[in-house]
Amino acid sequence: MDLLPTSHTEFSQPDYWDRFFVKRGTIPFEWYGEYPQLHSVIHRYITPSNSVLVVGCGNSALSENMYDNGLQNLVNIDISEVVIRQMTERHKLKRPNMTFEKVDVTQMSYPDGHFHAVLDKGTLDALLVSEEADVVGNVHMMFSQISRCLRFGGRYIVISLLQDHVQRILLDYYTQLGWPVRIHRIQTVSEGEQQSSLSMPVFAVVITKLKSMPNMQQIVEVCRFEDRIDRLEDIKYLSAIVKDMQYYHIVRQQLSRCLPGDHQVSLELHTKDSLTPRYSLTVVDSPNILENKFAIFIVPQGRETEWLFSTDKGRLHLQDSAGFQRLVVVSLNRGHDYENLDAIKAELSNKVMELAPKDCPPRSQIPFLSIGEDLGKRYAVAQGHSDISGDYLVEDVELNGGQLFRRLVFLANKNVVQSEARLIEICKKKKRRQNKERDGPPGKVEIDKGYLSSDYIVAMVGGLGLLSTLDQPISGVLVGLGGGAFPSFLHSTFPQVTLEAVELDPSVVDIAQSWFDLKQDERLKVHVADGLNFLTELVASGQTRDLVFLDVDSKDHSVGLSCPPLAFVELEFLNIISKLLKENGLFILNLASRDDSIKQDIIKRIHSVFSTCACVHLEEDINTIVYASNTPVSCPAFDLQNRTTVFEAMDNMIKSSWKQTNVEVADLMATLKFLE
Repeated sequence: MDLLPTSHTEFSQPDYWDRFFVKRGTIPFEWYGEYPQLHSVIHRYITPSNSVLVVGCGNSALSENMYDNGLQNLVNIDISEVVIRQMTERHKLKRPNMTFEKVDVTQMSYPDGHFHAVLDKGTLDALLVSEEADVVGNVHMMFSQISRCLRFGGRYIVISLLQDHVQRILLDYYTQLGWPVRIHRIQTVSEGEQQSSLSMPVFAVVITKLKSMPNMQQIVEVCRFEDRIDRLEDIKYLSAIVKDMQYYHIVRQQLSRCLPGDHQVSLELHTKDSLTPRYSLTVVDSPNILENKFAIFIVPQGRETEWLFSTDKGRLHLQDSAGFQRLVVVSLNRGHDYENLDAIKAELSNKVMELAPKDCPPRSQIPFLSIGEDLGKRYAVAQGHSDISGDYLVEDVELNGGQLFRRLVFLANKNVVQSEARLIEICKKKKRRQNKERDGPPGKVEIDKGYLSSDYIVAMVGGLGLLSTLDQPISGVLVGLGGGAFPSFLHSTFPQVTLEAVELDPSVVDIAQSWFDLKQDERLKVHVADGLNFLTELVASGQTRDLVFLDVDSKDHSVGLSCPPLAFVELEFLNIISKLLKENGLFILNLASRDDSIKQDIIKRIHSVFSTCACVHLEEDINTIVYASNTPVSCPAFDLQNRTTVFEAMDNMIKSSWKQTNVEVADLMATLKFLE
């Protein structure tokens, strides 16, 4: 039997509801939960002595349940004559004090201040089907009538799904009146009970009628932690909180079944004291049925951006290694303090059980996994704002019991480390015992310029080995500075290299110089300019370079390309780069995309411009380093045996400059593949 309207606008039409209730008959229909789920909110705000108006009553059993539990002064209205007749007949003997009347809620004739409470279970949602002017105008007429009929101190209680437009129009109307607003999350499904189809969470909005008082601060409250009421500083925060609760409800429904192998669910957990999430969780399921059902993996602070924890493939590998049917990978977010692993276990134990698979025993002991007992530490060093990139944070991170790293993070993309440098602590304090925890931020430190944070940067360094010789002066230009680790490494390791770095964002240049020890001289200069214009002007002035590096992030992720911006790999600009290269020069591109088809299209485009094209693809990253030259592939510099000898010589040169370096070119460049 089809009981749903063919068009959502039918919800506001009396004929639709007449047909609906004729089909439905006398069987109660509960849109938004039944009395057991709603009774705590209803009895909290309505007492037996209150006169109550139930709008859009339909044939719900809610009113009879309220009546049988002491709330007997009820007036029920609906626009359907059929349902009013049905309900009157059904209750006239057993519940004589409860009345049913055919009334349009937008045109009521009850006296002003007649009711202590108005209860609306789904009627607002049924009427507010769009934001079209006539629909909103009709709803405003309902609000006006309800407001008029309420006495001062009375409550308008709305049971709603609180879709965005419903929430916005409801709250805009009543906050303009200055009436206090409180929102409760209704638990419509018992703990552990499974629903047969996807549903949305239900909320109770309690709005209290008060006399208008000038300069009175708007009261906005939300009940999201069981029975505790939290007051918000501003109503603007309410929408985000409601969205979080809606998302969490849907996630729990999804997790009642095993997730498909290519699908992982992420969510965040907040505390009452902070608007920033304390924990970020990702749920990963095994495609196989395993004996061990459920475990939690705590990622140490500062390691959440590593491939193993930040990518779908990495987390699948972690889940497979752990050997559990479902693994929840938990990241500890910056801006919060974490005492130790035991404290985290105690904090998460109850909440994460809500994410357990349905075949997990309800009282089972859930194992918490991590990498040893070291949770890592973060120390904020600097923060500021870039007009181009937004808010940023420079932080020092302590990992693996004492290793220190400095990182630049743009908070608009807080899970991506923009730049990283290893730190060497040079303070003269007594050395800490190896396993003793640091009791505060590190002392005096310096940047280790022999360290490179990513294999993709090492592969860019390796590109020097594809030049015809390393024994003569080499000129290069780099578009994209970041923290300056790459140009600093080239400058300090290869004295024959002269490099110009081009960076659009002046704040990034300041950060690189102030916090990552970037130093300029006659061999390393930084230009604040648009990279496209800078290279174009070099070509226009007849200049050439041995090397052109592109390592610049894209701000537009709609095309599926993280690096570089699309304009840098258009044919017109690729031809400009080709003209800028000397006879044996080399173009080196950091190409980053999760879409392999996009990568292949760009590589083919590059190969259409340059005679020779080669790639190093990094398996644990989304990066592919592309090398292109106007020199044919038959050039001796591209010969396998010659390349191996040169790369090994580069490694010796690097190690002679930096004894503790992590940079090894030869092994990485052994994966280099030339395109035919």
